[in-house]
Amino acid sequence: MTVHIALLRGVNAAGNRLVTADELTALLTDLGHADVRVGPKVGDLVFASGEQTGAELQTQIETALMERFALRTDVYVRTADAWRALVAANPFPEFAAQDPGWLMTLFLKDAPDKKAVGALRTAIRGREQVRAESRQLYATYPDGIGGSKLTNGLVEKTLGTRITGRPWTTVLALEAMLGG
Repeated sequence: MTVHIALLRGVNAAGNRLVTADELTALLTDLGHADVRVGPKVGDLVFASGEQTGAELQTQIETALMERFALRTDVYVRTADAWRALVAANPFPEFAAQDPGWLMTLFLKDAPDKKAVGALRTAIRGREQVRAESRQLYATYPDGIGGSKLTNGLVEKTLGTRITGRPWTTVLALEAMLGG
Protein backbone atom coordinates (compact mmCIF):
# COMPACT_ATOMS: atom_id res chain seq x y z
CA MET A 1 0.00 0.00 0.00
CA THR A 2 1.15 3.50 -0.85
CA VAL A 3 0.34 6.50 1.33
CA HIS A 4 -1.18 9.45 -0.51
CA ILE A 5 -2.37 12.95 0.26
CA ALA A 6 -5.47 14.24 -1.52
CA LEU A 7 -6.34 17.94 -1.56
CA LEU A 8 -9.89 18.91 -2.47
CA ARG A 9 -10.31 22.33 -4.01
CA GLY A 10 -12.77 24.71 -2.37
CA VAL A 11 -14.55 22.19 -0.16
CA ASN A 12 -16.59 23.95 2.54
CA ALA A 13 -15.62 27.34 1.09
CA ALA A 14 -17.18 29.96 -1.17
CA GLY A 15 -20.67 28.49 -1.15
CA ASN A 16 -19.71 24.92 -1.99
CA ARG A 17 -21.74 22.16 -0.34
CA LEU A 18 -20.55 21.45 3.17
CA VAL A 19 -19.02 18.01 3.47
CA THR A 20 -18.02 16.70 6.87
CA ALA A 21 -14.81 14.94 7.80
CA ASP A 22 -16.84 11.81 8.61
CA GLU A 23 -18.48 11.88 5.16
CA LEU A 24 -15.11 12.18 3.41
CA THR A 25 -13.43 9.44 5.43
CA ALA A 26 -16.42 7.16 4.80
CA LEU A 27 -16.28 7.92 1.08
CA LEU A 28 -12.61 7.03 0.75
CA THR A 29 -13.05 3.95 2.92
CA ASP A 30 -15.98 2.83 0.73
CA LEU A 31 -13.70 3.28 -2.30
CA GLY A 32 -11.35 0.71 -0.76
CA HIS A 33 -8.71 2.98 0.72
CA ALA A 34 -7.25 2.34 4.18
CA ASP A 35 -6.17 4.39 7.18
CA VAL A 36 -8.10 7.45 5.95
CA ARG A 37 -7.43 10.54 8.04
CA VAL A 38 -8.46 14.17 7.69
CA GLY A 39 -5.75 16.81 7.74
CA PRO A 40 -5.84 20.33 9.14
CA LYS A 41 -8.67 21.23 6.75
CA VAL A 42 -11.62 18.98 5.97
CA GLY A 43 -10.56 18.96 2.31
CA ASP A 44 -7.11 17.51 3.13
CA LEU A 45 -6.96 13.71 3.34
CA VAL A 46 -4.20 11.22 4.06
CA PHE A 47 -4.85 7.59 3.10
CA ALA A 48 -3.27 4.34 1.95
CA SER A 49 -4.15 2.82 -1.40
CA GLY A 50 -3.20 -0.03 -3.67
CA GLU A 51 -1.64 0.23 -7.09
CA GLN A 52 -3.61 3.16 -8.51
CA THR A 53 -1.71 6.12 -9.90
CA GLY A 54 -2.26 9.65 -8.63
CA ALA A 55 -4.19 10.51 -11.81
CA GLU A 56 -6.43 7.46 -11.36
CA LEU A 57 -7.07 8.36 -7.73
CA GLN A 58 -7.88 11.97 -8.64
CA THR A 59 -10.46 10.80 -11.19
CA GLN A 60 -11.89 8.17 -8.84
CA ILE A 61 -12.34 10.63 -5.95
CA GLU A 62 -13.70 13.42 -8.16
CA THR A 63 -16.26 11.02 -9.65
CA ALA A 64 -17.27 9.66 -6.24
CA LEU A 65 -17.69 13.19 -4.81
CA MET A 66 -20.03 14.03 -7.68
CA GLU A 67 -22.02 10.81 -7.37
CA ARG A 68 -22.41 10.83 -3.59
CA PHE A 69 -22.57 14.54 -2.75
CA ALA A 70 -23.30 16.25 -6.10
CA LEU A 71 -20.01 18.06 -5.46
CA ARG A 72 -17.98 18.98 -8.53
CA THR A 73 -14.47 19.84 -7.43
CA ASP A 74 -10.88 19.21 -8.40
CA VAL A 75 -8.78 16.74 -6.42
CA TYR A 76 -4.99 16.86 -6.32
CA VAL A 77 -3.19 13.68 -5.21
CA ARG A 78 0.47 13.27 -4.28
CA THR A 79 2.28 10.26 -2.84
CA ALA A 80 3.96 10.54 0.55
CA ASP A 81 7.35 10.46 -1.18
CA ALA A 82 6.33 13.23 -3.59
CA TRP A 83 5.02 15.28 -0.64
CA ARG A 84 8.30 14.94 1.25
CA ALA A 85 10.15 15.91 -1.95
CA LEU A 86 8.04 19.05 -2.42
CA VAL A 87 8.75 20.08 1.16
CA ALA A 88 12.48 19.55 0.60
CA ALA A 89 12.32 21.47 -2.71
CA ASN A 90 10.95 24.65 -1.10
CA PRO A 91 12.92 27.44 -2.82
CA PHE A 92 12.07 29.92 -0.04
CA PRO A 93 13.27 28.26 3.20
CA GLU A 94 14.21 31.53 4.89
CA PHE A 95 10.84 33.10 4.10
CA ALA A 96 9.12 29.90 5.34
CA ALA A 97 11.00 30.08 8.62
CA GLN A 98 10.15 33.76 9.14
CA ASP A 99 6.53 33.84 7.95
CA PRO A 100 5.20 30.37 7.03
CA GLY A 101 1.59 31.54 6.83
CA TRP A 102 2.41 33.80 3.87
CA LEU A 103 4.21 31.13 1.85
CA MET A 104 1.71 29.29 -0.30
CA THR A 105 2.18 26.07 -2.18
CA LEU A 106 -0.08 26.02 -5.20
CA PHE A 107 -0.80 22.51 -6.43
CA LEU A 108 -1.28 22.29 -10.18
CA LYS A 109 -3.24 19.80 -12.26
CA ASP A 110 -0.51 19.93 -14.91
CA ALA A 111 3.14 20.95 -14.82
CA PRO A 112 3.52 24.42 -16.33
CA ASP A 113 5.94 25.21 -19.12
CA LYS A 114 8.77 27.63 -18.47
CA LYS A 115 7.34 30.33 -20.75
CA ALA A 116 4.07 30.36 -18.80
CA VAL A 117 5.94 30.65 -15.49
CA GLY A 118 7.95 33.54 -16.97
CA ALA A 119 4.71 35.21 -18.06
CA LEU A 120 3.34 34.81 -14.54
CA ARG A 121 6.43 36.41 -13.03
CA THR A 122 6.05 39.32 -15.46
CA ALA A 123 2.38 39.71 -14.46
CA ILE A 124 3.21 40.12 -10.76
CA ARG A 125 2.65 43.74 -9.71
CA GLY A 126 3.69 43.50 -6.06
CA ARG A 127 6.58 42.07 -4.05
CA GLU A 128 5.37 38.48 -4.44
CA GLN A 129 7.74 35.88 -5.82
CA VAL A 130 6.97 32.55 -7.47
CA ARG A 131 9.01 29.46 -8.30
CA ALA A 132 7.78 26.36 -10.10
CA GLU A 133 8.84 22.84 -9.21
CA SER A 134 7.15 19.96 -11.04
CA ARG A 135 3.38 20.30 -10.41
CA GLN A 136 3.79 22.82 -7.59
CA LEU A 137 4.23 26.55 -7.53
CA TYR A 138 5.66 28.19 -4.43
CA ALA A 139 4.51 31.76 -3.89
CA THR A 140 5.58 34.28 -1.26
CA TYR A 141 3.17 36.99 -0.15
CA PRO A 142 5.30 39.38 1.96
CA ASP A 143 2.46 41.92 2.16
CA GLY A 144 -0.29 39.36 2.83
CA ILE A 145 -2.60 37.46 0.54
CA GLY A 146 -5.83 39.45 0.85
CA GLY A 147 -4.78 42.51 -1.15
CA SER A 148 -2.41 40.72 -3.49
CA LYS A 149 -2.89 40.85 -7.24
CA LEU A 150 -1.26 37.41 -7.46
CA THR A 151 -4.61 35.63 -7.31
CA ASN A 152 -5.58 32.04 -8.08
CA GLY A 153 -7.44 33.35 -11.13
CA LEU A 154 -4.33 35.06 -12.48
CA VAL A 155 -2.22 31.95 -11.85
CA GLU A 156 -4.74 29.64 -13.54
CA LYS A 157 -5.19 31.93 -16.54
CA THR A 158 -1.48 32.48 -17.03
CA LEU A 159 -0.39 28.88 -16.51
CA GLY A 160 -3.40 27.31 -18.22
CA THR A 161 -4.09 24.81 -15.45
CA ARG A 162 -6.34 24.47 -12.40
CA ILE A 163 -4.84 24.96 -8.93
CA THR A 164 -5.52 24.71 -5.25
CA GLY A 165 -3.33 26.32 -2.63
CA ARG A 166 -2.25 25.53 0.90
CA PRO A 167 -0.23 27.70 3.29
CA TRP A 168 3.17 26.31 4.25
CA THR A 169 1.92 25.62 7.77
CA THR A 170 -0.67 23.21 6.32
CA VAL A 171 1.91 21.62 4.00
CA LEU A 172 4.12 20.91 7.03
CA ALA A 173 1.19 19.63 9.12
CA LEU A 174 0.30 17.17 6.36
CA GLU A 175 3.92 16.07 6.12
CA ALA A 176 3.89 15.39 9.88
CA MET A 177 0.84 13.16 9.40
CA LEU A 178 2.90 10.93 7.10
CA GLY A 179 5.06 9.75 9.99
CA GLY A 180 8.56 8.34 9.53
